Amino acid sequence: MRVMTALSVAAIAVVSGCSNSPALLPDSPERAVRDHIAAAGAGDVATLRRLACGNLAEQMAVRSDEQVRTAFNRFYEPKPDKFSASAPTGDSVSVLGFYTGVTDLDIAFDTEQHGRWQVCEVRKGNGVFGPRPGPFP
Repeated sequence: MRVMTALSVAAIAVVSGCSNSPALLPDSPERAVRDHIAAAGAGDVATLRRLACGNLAEQMAVRSDEQVRTAFNRFYEPKPDKFSASAPTGDSVSVLGFYTGVTDLDIAFDTEQHGRWQVCEVRKGNGVFGPRPGPFP
């Protein structure tokens, strides 16, 4: 009986710990962005395609795996290390990426829910120097 009590307490702790942080949900806008960045860094084109929608998916559809891999090679260097999601607008959420210690860079990911959250567009900025080209100029 003590084992069941200990397991029950542990399960409750894990569930309550996860439910307090939307960033840790397995399917959230921020998780889609983090998975997208990780796939880009690993050159995992299949995952990049699976996580894409909208304009980004359209651009990748007309390119070979090698072209997609090349386009994303080093695209997220430096990588944003903090994220903030906007309030949902229907099934859309903008996720802003921030760079610790770098003030003149910015990046925004438009995400939409199509059964699961996907990245539809990436917009990079360069402070006063204006926008930077996307992965497919």
